[in-house]
Amino acid sequence: MTPRHGDLLAAGLDRATLIRTIDRFLMFYIRTADRLERTAPWLARFEGGLGHLRAVLLDDSLGICAELDELMARHVEIYQDEWAATLADPERLRRFVSFANAPDTPDPTVRFVPERDQIRPARPDEHGRTLPLRPLIGGPSLEVRTR
Repeated sequence: MTPRHGDLLAAGLDRATLIRTIDRFLMFYIRTADRLERTAPWLARFEGGLGHLRAVLLDDSLGICAELDELMARHVEIYQDEWAATLADPERLRRFVSFANAPDTPDPTVRFVPERDQIRPARPDEHGRTLPLRPLIGGPSLEVRTR
C-alpha cells in the first residue's frame, strides 16, 4: 500500500454538479481501471493526469459524459442492497444461524472483542487459545518425507 493525499479535481460546484461529477468519475474509473486497481495508481498512469481527467468529466472533452451519466442512472435503477434483502427474507436469513437445530443459540466457540466501538470475532490469541487450534494443512513450506 502506498497511501497518498487526495488531489483536488474541482471546487465550488453546486450540489447537483458535484454529484454528477462524482458519478462520472466512478463510472469512468470502473470502465478504464485495471481489475483491482486503486484510484491513485489509476490516476498516476492516466495519460494527461488530473487536468485531462477534469476535462473529460467536466468539459466532456471525449464526448462520453452522456454515456457515463446513463451508466450510472442504470446502475442506480437496478441497485439492490443484498444485505437488506437477506434481512427481509426469512429463508435467506436462516443461512446465517449458528445451528440449524437451535437457531436462537449462539455458537459457543465464537467470542467477540471490541474494536473501534464495534465488535469483531476474536483471534485465537485473544481468548487464551481455549479453542482447539486447527491443524496446519499447508503453509509457506511443507515438510517432505522420503522413505
